[in-house]
Amino acid sequence: MTADEEINYRNLFPLGDGARREIVCFGSVDVSHAVFSLAVRGKLNDITEAKLSINSRSSIVSRMDLSSQVTVERVQGEYSQIIFAGFVVEATAEAGSIEITCSARPEFAERRVAPMATADMPAIEMIYTLARGGGLNDQQIEIQDVQTLPSEVFEVICPVNGIEVDRPIRLGSVTISPNGSLELSSLPNLNGLEREFIEAKAYAVTYIESTLALVAEEKAIQEFDLTLSWLIVRSRYSVPPLPDGSTGSWDRKSLFVEPHRGRLVYVRGIRSHRRWLRVPEQGPHLTILEPSTRHIGVTRPPIPRDLPRNVVQAILACARAARGDDGISRITALWESVEFYVGKTPVPDLFSKGDKRAIRRSIAKFDDPLKTTRIENLLADINNPPLFVRFRRRVALDGAPVSQSDVDLLSKLRKVRNDVVHGRSPREPERHEVDQGVAIVSRILVHTVHNIPGSR
Repeated sequence: MTADEEINYRNLFPLGDGARREIVCFGSVDVSHAVFSLAVRGKLNDITEAKLSINSRSSIVSRMDLSSQVTVERVQGEYSQIIFAGFVVEATAEAGSIEITCSARPEFAERRVAPMATADMPAIEMIYTLARGGGLNDQQIEIQDVQTLPSEVFEVICPVNGIEVDRPIRLGSVTISPNGSLELSSLPNLNGLEREFIEAKAYAVTYIESTLALVAEEKAIQEFDLTLSWLIVRSRYSVPPLPDGSTGSWDRKSLFVEPHRGRLVYVRGIRSHRRWLRVPEQGPHLTILEPSTRHIGVTRPPIPRDLPRNVVQAILACARAARGDDGISRITALWESVEFYVGKTPVPDLFSKGDKRAIRRSIAKFDDPLKTTRIENLLADINNPPLFVRFRRRVALDGAPVSQSDVDLLSKLRKVRNDVVHGRSPREPERHEVDQGVAIVSRILVHTVHNIPGSR
């Protein structure tokens, strides 16, 4: 294996006498012994790339997930250094090998540039905003003095569709205002898109204190989306008495309302007058699936007409998890997919009938029938295994290649989901972690469909 670098980095191997080698990992899977050749190239002010040629006949290939993070570590004696960390952007099958191209920052090319017009915005704030829009998080961004910008109150305005009001209506921290009630004369020109903004029938408005317009925008959008979602939920309330005892009116048409946020957002600093008008969702730049040419493999295995219902729902939920930008929503959909996939997978009982009889004999007698009923219910459920136990069993029965690192990642995402369900504040997962979780469940579902009669 050879390595060709044009990277200028400090020599960490001053002794220079030990044998040098490179360790190549896809996630936690070490594929070094299957690598025919390796080249890592990077230049100043350019994104580092790596090219690998891997033996397609090696057994390790079945454990190599191309969607996981790729790391190349150079080891010499007792010293080591990561010379590349990134993701696969393309892999092609050749005669006896898999040719792989990786990029350290593929998200820069994957994220589409959203329309944006600004006025009086500090240069360092714009650099920060563009870096975040390119997919970097705060831990990956170091911009001097960006945190020293003055704190102020930002007015954030967004058009809303599906709502008509004749006067401003306050809903918590958000106000729904009609067209003509807001001062929009300082709106920046955005290649005609400002007309779409001005012609909206209603707007959501809120005020956020922050040092950065982007942070204010993100917080405001969360408030907008929660408020509009609440309006959808509230409109489905169909019992005459309200919680406060008053009697509300009802219209069957309220079952079909769906107010939603428009695509543009206007952020304006009250004191500094820095402002922008833009499309905030800088999501991935979607590409075209080409099943007849480039992506021929996606036609295998074929989908049987009579898929089990739980597998159908698992596929639909996994597809929902693959879309969108909100990590928590994606994780929730991902675990819906896992639960549908697992279904009623049988697991051998942990406690025998004799064990259960022994437990009953050892339990104290209670005069309170509710306590006795509760204990009986727990005993009846004692052989109902946790989801992860049934998941492992189902995967083993289907023969899907799932490694311990895959299970560890899914367990981490499961904890995030459980923290939200139980009212705790979880750490927001990295986007690539959620993407990897979706890739793992997708792999399992492909093997599941392959094993169904009529799919081969």
